[in-house]
Amino acid sequence: MLEYCIEPRSRVEIQEFMGLKDREYFRLEILNPLIQEGKLLLTIPEKPTSPNQKYYSHLKDPNHV
Repeated sequence: MLEYCIEPRSRVEIQEFMGLKDREYFRLEILNPLIQEGKLLLTIPEKPTSPNQKYYSHLKDPNHV
């Protein structure tokens, strides 16, 4: 999934890629932990609930430690 997210992807795109239907499960069990671990970054960090929010892998960010 992190390789898939080298390009910014929406929650729906990532969820469909993984074949998951339950939005809450995906958000609580997969998306949020990856964000907290710093493995996924937000394109609009100041507005985490924005409908335009996309997520990208830390693998793309050369400044990420």
